[in-house]
Amino acid sequence: MKFSRVVLLLALAGASAPALADDCRFDDHAGLQAMTPEAFNRGPGDGWDALIERSGCQLEIADLFAAYRRQSKAAGHTELTWHEAQLRADAGQRDPASALMRLTYRPRNADPEGWNLYVDATIAFLDDDLPALRRMRARLAALPPPAGSGLNDGSALMQAVDGAQRAPWPPRLKIVDALIRCMYQPYALASGSCPEP
Repeated sequence: MKFSRVVLLLALAGASAPALADDCRFDDHAGLQAMTPEAFNRGPGDGWDALIERSGCQLEIADLFAAYRRQSKAAGHTELTWHEAQLRADAGQRDPASALMRLTYRPRNADPEGWNLYVDATIAFLDDDLPALRRMRARLAALPPPAGSGLNDGSALMQAVDGAQRAPWPPRLKIVDALIRCMYQPYALASGSCPEP
């Protein structure tokens, strides 16, 4: 699932007044918990983005992710943990978000795309540690592309679920650049629509 940061920002802007309890209630907990991890990660109906836009209830949705992750079928699906962490960071829960993000580290020999560097950069942002964030950015920018990826015009041939496709190299560098540009701003702004210089 790819959260739409613009939608999250609109939701946060609309949530300046406390959301009504009914706006944040999810009646079909059993149905949500019965979903496969892949289906839950996309979200019900039009997905989590539509629910966030409707309700502005990041913490309630984060709690649904937390409940789902306690099930054995969710083991190994770290993207669920990451998305819960993002929701908590968007809502201003920086310490719980950082703790969750640390649970998504990949083994060093299974991280050719620099996921762990991206995690470290995001945690540095949440910790207001600009020097660490800049160090992680430099390490990510220097990451060599995987062998056979055919780096060309700043993009590399990467394997995806739906086959090989060209993607910017290194992955997530633009997000890290946005975190640097919007340092000391809310995570929802920095990670989604931080203005270009």
